[in-house]
Amino acid sequence: MVERFSASVASRHMACHASADLETAIPGWVPPVEDPEADNAANQGTIKHALFAKVMELGTRDLEKFSEAVSYIATLRQTRRFKVLIEAPITANWLTTRPGTTADLVLYTQDELHIIDLKTGKIPVSPVENKQLMYYAVSYGHLAPRAKGATLHIVQPWADNMVGWFADTAHLQLFMMEAQAAEHAIQRGDRTFGPSNSCQFCPANPHGRGQKGSPLCPVLMDMYYPKIVDEAAILTLGD
Repeated sequence: MVERFSASVASRHMACHASADLETAIPGWVPPVEDPEADNAANQGTIKHALFAKVMELGTRDLEKFSEAVSYIATLRQTRRFKVLIEAPITANWLTTRPGTTADLVLYTQDELHIIDLKTGKIPVSPVENKQLMYYAVSYGHLAPRAKGATLHIVQPWADNMVGWFADTAHLQLFMMEAQAAEHAIQRGDRTFGPSNSCQFCPANPHGRGQKGSPLCPVLMDMYYPKIVDEAAILTLGD
């Protein structure tokens, strides 16, 4: 079954089309069993996102009394009289499959757009060329029709990492075309493997940071554990 082309997997799908349909790409592959009660990073992240959404309902003056993450957002919100969307679902109409997507926080006016993504991990994530945030920017871009692009923010206080990066309209247009091409190829049946830094959370990655299925990605297995047997030499033993 083809995995939904969502923002969180856009980078992985664009780099590795096979990861969108591991059941077809890896015969016999079994997905990981998720336990909603388990005390793991994924579930903790869900809890923190829920708390984040609740806090965002407060006014600017209250936000300033909270953590560095909330202070960063409060300072940003003071610059304009933004309209605010908190975890507001939207349909990515620019993709053929029209998947749903939800950004953590969107601030916008007619001529300005900010996409804010909360990260709860301790390894810093950069907003520069961040495909997940560009996916959100393209999806919510119609809210700011006169904007010349979007400022993409990573709010990651657990890593002392809170920074924004501006992606202009041309840059976002290029990303959109590349994402559309990747989606089209996947829908056409392309299951070409493409190992990259985007594999970190792929469930077929033998050294991934998330839950793992089985068997694991054959390309990454060959990269991490190359064969040390010289098959050509063995075949010449009988000569």
